[in-house]
Amino acid sequence: MIKKKQIKHTTYTFLLILSLLLTSCKSSEDGSSSSSSSSSSGGASCTTATDTICGQQNDLTNIPAAYKTALTKYTTVNSTYLVNVCTQDSNNDGSPNYMVVESSNRPEHKSVYWQATNALHEAFDFATNLYKYATTKTASEYTGTPASAGPNMILEQCITMKMPISPGEASSKSATEFSTMGLSLNGISFFNENAKPPDQITDELFTFDQCSGHPQNEGNYHYHVDPVCLVRDLGGDVVTKSTTVEGTTYSWIEDNGTNGGLLLGFLLDGFPVYGPVGDNHTTDNGSSTPSIDSYNGHTHVTTEFESGIYHYHVKSANIGGTSSTVFWITNEKFYGNPGTIVIR
Repeated sequence: MIKKKQIKHTTYTFLLILSLLLTSCKSSEDGSSSSSSSSSSGGASCTTATDTICGQQNDLTNIPAAYKTALTKYTTVNSTYLVNVCTQDSNNDGSPNYMVVESSNRPEHKSVYWQATNALHEAFDFATNLYKYATTKTASEYTGTPASAGPNMILEQCITMKMPISPGEASSKSATEFSTMGLSLNGISFFNENAKPPDQITDELFTFDQCSGHPQNEGNYHYHVDPVCLVRDLGGDVVTKSTTVEGTTYSWIEDNGTNGGLLLGFLLDGFPVYGPVGDNHTTDNGSSTPSIDSYNGHTHVTTEFESGIYHYHVKSANIGGTSSTVFWITNEKFYGNPGTIVIR
């Protein structure tokens, strides 16, 4: 016969173990503890291969020929934290219907938003943004004090982006959301030109790090504007600027406006994103480009798409706004039919 004292002790032990298991699960889900894959010697897209569609492997066998050159770049740009590409036949009809990109959403460039123990952590004076984004500061009548995005830090995500295997213009355009709407070539999230109400995107500018990005409250690091460090790391042209105010010198890098032909990533509808269009933007064969449309894109040949393709262009924070002229890539809606984004 089991005594009451034994029953009470057994129940307490069971509850303690259950509590520890739940705590462990929560840590994994909210990103507060990283897996062994987050080491600087090379990361994985998710905690385990079973969490992914690509299985932490690249398989471009069924990627359409026109897209293969561009999508292969996802597999080589970020050498620290892996980005994988594959296809999916989600309806099991024998033909893939999605091009898939999977990422842990961690940049290999430096940021003040990396934890202090990470080798990529670099201090940053947020007051620099007053001068880096001086044009927008004046236009938006910003009077705040530049500072970090609260306690938010870069944390490992598990992002699966599924793009239509045959992208095309949507007959009915879909709105972008307040979350990942695409992935840059280094696996980092693209966000749109808006901030969640009541915040203003022009205010968020002054929380950006030295690479023009910042994380939201779940650790999803992202770019709203021209990702200048990615542009630099891809071999694009950037310029270093500085100003001295009351004895303190503030320095930053900017896109020099000649990177309109530089591929930066893709949006969820399967159309590529290229750099900002400067004064001298032409097609790869030297022809003048068509006008930018109301979705902030146009169609012409590019280095990666020799037969031509519809594509978006980013804008810098000093060009654009939050109404009819875009702040980031799209004018509120996708040009094509968006696939799906899953963040675990």
